Amino acid sequence: MRHCALFILVACQAAFRGDLAASAADSPGGDPVLQRCLVSLVEEAKVPAREPGVLVDLRVREGDVVEKGAVIARIDDDQPQMERRKARAEHDQAVAKAESDVDVRYAVAAERVAEAEHAKALESHAKVPGSVTEVERNRLKLNEKKGELQIEQAELERRLNGLAAQSKEVEVLATENAIDRRLIKSPLDGVVVQLFPHQGEWMQPGDPLARVVRTDRLRVEGYVDSARLDPAEVSGRPVTVEVTLAGGRREAFKGRIVFTSPLVESGGDYRVFAEVDNRRDPASSLWLLRPGQTATMTIHR
Repeated sequence: MRHCALFILVACQAAFRGDLAASAADSPGGDPVLQRCLVSLVEEAKVPAREPGVLVDLRVREGDVVEKGAVIARIDDDQPQMERRKARAEHDQAVAKAESDVDVRYAVAAERVAEAEHAKALESHAKVPGSVTEVERNRLKLNEKKGELQIEQAELERRLNGLAAQSKEVEVLATENAIDRRLIKSPLDGVVVQLFPHQGEWMQPGDPLARVVRTDRLRVEGYVDSARLDPAEVSGRPVTVEVTLAGGRREAFKGRIVFTSPLVESGGDYRVFAEVDNRRDPASSLWLLRPGQTATMTIHR
């Protein structure tokens, strides 16, 4: 029984692909027409949380149109906000120290005084030997050398303050990144079709918040008979996709083949994808082409 069921399944799949295969006779102009093609999504994403916390701000509802990069929700960020304020204050303090040259100017002035005192003592000793003892002259010389070293030390401290300011700037950027990671953003232009948590619930990193799908551009999948058309005759060709809407209304969309499968399946057909630009119904502003629809695709050669 299991072997019979498997045989029936394979036969049904082959028959289905046969319905989808290209037929040049189907088009008056000789262009192959693929029947019963499937409309599907080109892009979709389950937008995850990146940090743990309580979902405190949910800004979208199902059906809302969102742009790429738009914030759709926010995880509680009170702690990183406070850490950012502290980091900014420490950064401002470090910058103020780095920009101040008071210590350098004081050291320069002190060194000049010490140099003048030493020079005066040498002059006095030259005029009246013994008026300034050798010990005093050495002390004044040491003070002059000390002043030179204090200038170097003050300049070194200023450079270290500059490095500390850079380090504090990195800390500020780290806290801002922690805040940004608690903003959940849409990775693409599309429509929110599903929300998973509710506001006030706890989220873990990786937990999906919303499912966003792109609807302005869709994929149409069909099967081509490999005995009639080579992939080179199909790849990159323009297509016209037609769908039947409610009430028998037919709408056509332009697109192009973007993928031809290198695999020939059991029925002798190979799979192709076309991408087509969707458009809205002028009366309702809703998208005309929807994933899951069945369409007819004409490949123009």
